[in-house]
Amino acid sequence: MDVLLIRHGQTDGNRARRHQHPNTKLNEIGKVQVEQLLSVVVDFAPTHLITSTNLRAVETARAIADATGLIPDTQVLFEELHRPTEIIGRRFVGLETLKYIIGWFYGASYGDGETYVQFIERLLAARQYLESFPKDARIVVVSHSVLINFFVAYRSREKRMPLPQAAWRFLRILTHKNTGVTHLRCSTEDGKEKCTWHLLSHGRSSHLKP
Repeated sequence: MDVLLIRHGQTDGNRARRHQHPNTKLNEIGKVQVEQLLSVVVDFAPTHLITSTNLRAVETARAIADATGLIPDTQVLFEELHRPTEIIGRRFVGLETLKYIIGWFYGASYGDGETYVQFIERLLAARQYLESFPKDARIVVVSHSVLINFFVAYRSREKRMPLPQAAWRFLRILTHKNTGVTHLRCSTEDGKEKCTWHLLSHGRSSHLKP
C-alpha cells in the first residue's frame, strides 16, 4: 500500500505564519499551487482520496477529485491539531506559541484544544485506519503540516517523544511547503498480518514552480 500525505495549498494564515481557524480558505497562490500539484497526483494513479474536514484541505481535495474522478472521503482523523480558540491568529514564532507547545506537551488542558495525548491517540487511530485498506491501495490524504510531521514520526512508534523532538516536529510547519508531498509505503512481510511503514520521501515540493 502506498500513501501520499499532501499538505493543502497556501492560505493567508500560512503566509502570515499564524495559527488558523478550521474554516480558513485557500488564497490565490494556494489555488495555483494545487493546480501545479495535480499532474503528480494523477501520475500516482490513486485508488482512494481522503481529506481532513478543514476547509483548506477540502478545497485542495476537491481539485484532486476533479482531476482523478475519485470521491473524497472526509475524515476527522486527518484534521490539523485542534488548537485552542485563544491561540488562533497568534504568530507561530513567539512567546505565546512557545508556552502553548510546552504546556500542550505536558498535558495542559486548553479548553477546546487537543492535548498531546489526545493528538497521539488520533494519530494512531489514523494509522490503523489506513492499515485497513487493501494491500494494493494507492491512497492520497490531504492534511496539514503538524499532523503530517507527527504521522511520519509515529509511523512506527507508540510512546511519547522527548520535548525537543516534539517541538521540532511542531515548528517544522515553518519549512514544510504548502502542497508538499510525503510518500509512505506500508508493506506486509510473508506470514505477518501487520504492515511495516517506510518513508520514501518527505515534504517534496519539486512540482512547484518558482
